[in-house]
Amino acid sequence: MPVPVSQAWTVATYVLKQKLARRKRYPFVLMLEPLFRCNLACAGCGKIQYPAHILKTELTPEECFKAVDECGTRWCPSRAASR
Repeated sequence: MPVPVSQAWTVATYVLKQKLARRKRYPFVLMLEPLFRCNLACAGCGKIQYPAHILKTELTPEECFKAVDECGTRWCPSRAASR
């Protein structure tokens, strides 16, 4: 599935603005885990060792939106909602 032109334009504009501002490091992708629990038992991952009450914690939608705002990355709610 090809990337829509509007999305490519948005990303290119964001990157260009960062380059013009001479920023060497800037956020490009936000990987947000609103749920702390995991059904995997990966070797080397300490998440499975947390107590049950911590593994059941969740971020509220408001906390997720706040994290997006703090990060400063581009966000496309229509693409996120379609997944």
